[in-house]
Amino acid sequence: MAVTPSPRLDDAFDALRDIHRRRLLMDLCEGDVTRLGRATTVVADGGDADDERLEVELFHLHLPKLDGAGFITWDRDSGSIERGPRFIEIEPMLRLLDRNAGELPENWV
Repeated sequence: MAVTPSPRLDDAFDALRDIHRRRLLMDLCEGDVTRLGRATTVVADGGDADDERLEVELFHLHLPKLDGAGFITWDRDSGSIERGPRFIEIEPMLRLLDRNAGELPENWV
């Protein structure tokens, strides 16, 4: 029996593949990240990460990818970030990950 991959599921797994995107999406699941500066703080998670480097990565890689997939809506000019039209597709996965955080490897989210 051949398995047909689901483009929507593949999009969700692609979005969750990077820890910075996972942290940003998890924060949106709990409330709205409203600005790029706040998003940088969220994805850094108090680690030793270089905030300037993270902001560049968010601006040029992670936010465009999540916005393009429809999981977030991002306004480049104002820096505002909110749940996108497809956020409801990924939210159950985020809630499942949150409920089972103790079973996941350390620093997964």
